[in-house]
Amino acid sequence: MSRRLDARWTILAFVLLVSVWMAAPFFSWVWWFGCGLVGWGVWCAALTWRFVGRGLWRFRWLFLALLVIHGVMTPGEFLWSAWPVATREGVAAGVHQGVRLVVLALLAWSVGRVTTPLELVGAFYYYFSFLERCGLPVGRGLSILGFCLTGLGRFREQAEGVRMAMGLRLGVVSGWEGRLERLAFAGSALLSGLLRDLRRREEGLVVRGFADGLPSVRPVARPMRGADWLVPGLPGLLWIFWLFS
Repeated sequence: MSRRLDARWTILAFVLLVSVWMAAPFFSWVWWFGCGLVGWGVWCAALTWRFVGRGLWRFRWLFLALLVIHGVMTPGEFLWSAWPVATREGVAAGVHQGVRLVVLALLAWSVGRVTTPLELVGAFYYYFSFLERCGLPVGRGLSILGFCLTGLGRFREQAEGVRMAMGLRLGVVSGWEGRLERLAFAGSALLSGLLRDLRRREEGLVVRGFADGLPSVRPVARPMRGADWLVPGLPGLLWIFWLFS
């Protein structure tokens, strides 16, 4: 069971860790220490192997594209002299980029498990609310972002409903005409359902007193408990050591 953390500290730790870890040389001590912090975040978020495996499987074509692009575009020694296409240096660069993408995805999934979307939006308001003094509509922009993030679950429900409706109405189709009809039906039903849902949510917010039809954004503060200071503390120390090394 994952433990909820203050989104303000979580975002700060994410920014510090990513800024250092992505710039550090591969297999350096900073890189390995950053991987250890990511592993600690995965443990705190209680990510399961099944969840991680299914998530990474969706990136399989991106990983393959990285290998192909780097392997072909990077100059160096060819892997096979009889087939001078991919280079050893390019394949190594593609593998490095794929590993960085995997660790970055693990870190992002961990942040999403220990905080809620609205808490993240409130944390962004906590850090950037001073820009409203310059006339920037930070609060309204983040309210729109929070409004969209809370609709992601409904989007998934709408997609599942459209999939079931396609099976009942169209059944098994074959040929290009049937596939195009299936695609048109799915797009139309999904868009109509999302628009109706957004309209109902906006009317509900107006009834509750939000004149613009958007929820107000305020940071959700959680009291410091135990070793919460370690969340941004360890990435901060790593950033300082990397800066002065």
